Amino acid sequence: MQTYSIHAVWFGERPALSRQMFYGDPHDAPVTVAYYVWVVTDGQRTLVVDLGFTPEVAQKRGRQIARPVADGLRAIGVDPAAVTDAVITHFHYDHVGNYRLFPNAVFHVQDDEMRLFTGRYLRFRPYRDLVEIDDICNFVRLNYDGRLRFVDGDKQLLPGVTLHRVGGDSAALQAVRVATRRGYAVVASDAAHFYRNMEEHAPFPLYLTHSLPQVHEAFDRIQELADGPDLIFPGHDPAVLERFEPAGERIVVLR
Repeated sequence: MQTYSIHAVWFGERPALSRQMFYGDPHDAPVTVAYYVWVVTDGQRTLVVDLGFTPEVAQKRGRQIARPVADGLRAIGVDPAAVTDAVITHFHYDHVGNYRLFPNAVFHVQDDEMRLFTGRYLRFRPYRDLVEIDDICNFVRLNYDGRLRFVDGDKQLLPGVTLHRVGGDSAALQAVRVATRRGYAVVASDAAHFYRNMEEHAPFPLYLTHSLPQVHEAFDRIQELADGPDLIFPGHDPAVLERFEPAGERIVVLR
């Protein structure tokens, strides 16, 4: 079976409170929200999963980029201009911003995710607060230019790499299942922001959640897709940097 490695490439973080991250937690305990992009490769083919956000968006939203995404990718030998395929797990601003770094890539997106954020509901909060309108408009242009590939549900993208629509946090959030030498791993992205969300079935704040029933189903689904809880990459947990093998400055790898 074809196997791959998965790198989690950290590019920044922000402080938060536990009651903001875990439904039912009444405490103001400090929590760190980490930001990542992921790289899946077998040494021949390289797939980038999610794109982070730009310095302009960081400034607008009061975020900080500690290391530009392009620098993190180059630190593991990935030239963004050479990337031919990238998966967009969902359209929230912190996952979809750096498309200009990848001039030769096509972007794999779910049909319903595109439909939601180009359709009738974008005029309502929180939908419009979760995205940057320039990103959405530019993804319409990327589609016009033939650079989007649409997925409707589940799809095999490469031998040993499959996309799975799980929804929940966003309308058609997709997770990425990857065959590794240790078994099937899952880049969950925001199907679980933290390990604790998944382990305790404690959702992210409800007002930022597209479908609460789908959130709970997604927690179960990503655990079903992975061959063990130690093979899951949640979207924003700094513990990722402790659970996998170091591969650089705040970069880890599952081989």
